[in-house]
Amino acid sequence: MITEEELAIFEYELTKLMEEYRKCVDQSLKKKIQEDMAWLKTAIFATGSYEKTIEN
Repeated sequence: MITEEELAIFEYELTKLMEEYRKCVDQSLKKKIQEDMAWLKTAIFATGSYEKTIEN
């Protein structure tokens, strides 16, 4: 289980990656960013607290 602090960091990193993905023109780098975003989303959703974060 991850802590609230780690969850906040994961959410922040996911936001940064999403922004980087939008700006990226290199397809191979975009693929790597997508993989990283998928891992972070999995970690965030696994906590079950992501829905609470969206509601607040």
